[in-house]
Amino acid sequence: MNAYLYCIFLSLIFMFVTIYYSRKRSLDLRYCIFWLAISSALIILSINKNILDTISKRIGIYYPPALLFVTGIIFSFLLAFILTIEVSDLKRRVINLTQELAILKSTSEADDE
Repeated sequence: MNAYLYCIFLSLIFMFVTIYYSRKRSLDLRYCIFWLAISSALIILSINKNILDTISKRIGIYYPPALLFVTGIIFSFLLAFILTIEVSDLKRRVINLTQELAILKSTSEADDE
């Protein structure tokens, strides 16, 4: 199978899976938009070989389809970074909520006595 067709095939599958989970409300809208943008960019780069050839030559990549995979990897790292920020924020919020709950319980127990 041609590398370009393989990339188009994988990007289309990924796009449909993203839409499926978005419609089921399993995927947040901001992540859905992120993944749809990535899939669309990879499809456009796969369909129009001239854009891919021009960009890969300017970057210094000699095998243009490799640029598709590099682009996917870079976006995956970007998503991992965004998710790390989200996890850190959620951890901070859980700690704050736990402390507030402990304060409420202690004041409730003090009022009962």
